[in-house]
Amino acid sequence: MYSREVSEPPKHIVQNGKCTFGTFSGYTEMLDIRNVRAPFGVPFPHFLTNFRIKSSLMYMFKIGPYIGLVEFFDQKIFGYAEVLFWNRENGRKYAYRSFMGPRRRFIPHNMIAGYCSSFRKKRYIRISWDHERDRISLIFNMNGDSARPSANAAFLANYSNPNACEMTAVVPAPTKSRCNASYACTATIHGSLSLDKTKRSEAMPMEKTDGSMLLNINRTYYNFVSACEIVLATGLVDGRQVAYKIVMQQEESVDIENVNENFLFVDGHCTPLPPVVITHSFGLHENWVIQDTENMVDLTFTPKSDHFRDNSFFVARTQVHTIFGTFEGVLKTKDNESVVLHNFEGIVRKQMLRL
Repeated sequence: MYSREVSEPPKHIVQNGKCTFGTFSGYTEMLDIRNVRAPFGVPFPHFLTNFRIKSSLMYMFKIGPYIGLVEFFDQKIFGYAEVLFWNRENGRKYAYRSFMGPRRRFIPHNMIAGYCSSFRKKRYIRISWDHERDRISLIFNMNGDSARPSANAAFLANYSNPNACEMTAVVPAPTKSRCNASYACTATIHGSLSLDKTKRSEAMPMEKTDGSMLLNINRTYYNFVSACEIVLATGLVDGRQVAYKIVMQQEESVDIENVNENFLFVDGHCTPLPPVVITHSFGLHENWVIQDTENMVDLTFTPKSDHFRDNSFFVARTQVHTIFGTFEGVLKTKDNESVVLHNFEGIVRKQMLRL
């Protein structure tokens, strides 16, 4: 049975110019990987190497008839925020994006309390967290147009909820000269997501109800070209609150067996998962196979709807497929308990970044 050490989080991820690698329960006070000594093998000044650090925040939610993803990406020169969700009953997709000009920082380092926001009048998005006040919140107000309705949502989660769980992983990226720091949190949410009336559709109000969320914050030294595939899912399985995050990088990091970003959460308890191989031999829109060599992960993903973005900004380019679909298969907890998935909805991403 696969296992890996889980320890208390360090006060600082980077100490004396070196990364502190490992899997940590809870959160670090600062998700900060700046000032690593010679991360690219040459002792460039820190202001140059720190510029290669890029950050992302993904908030996946499932509530009522909707499943979606709110994302912030910090490229230093520019950033963007996107709200993307699907109606699980009829498959309709809703996507809203907002580009942001240069800022000192889009995604904060402080994990005790902080917020990430886009304040455009037609694209207001705010994700905030505060451990002292025991809350994680998401609010967005998206103005519609001729093709899309206006959308408004407010979700609230509490760290003290029995289903809440936080984990941090610091892994080589891909060598021990630089690192990838990732924070994951899952919890039950309470709130609503409503759509306004348009010429093509009636208003779709929602009473406040319960759902679930999976928050992921990542900060890493990006190569000039990088690619990865990410699996995210959350929801109820036989009355249990289940969420998982699985990542496969194009460049496999050293010591991946002992430290990686893969986690399974069941009713507030975390199981670190082994590295996996994700394949889609017949194309992105056919079945994906997600497996490990430890018999803990054996999943098939069937795509239903693909949202593709291809953006260029001078020499920078991002190509991202965000795909909604369903999972079938089995995951095993650290106690060798099987979590059997059938028609379990989730999201996968395939992304290529040239930065």
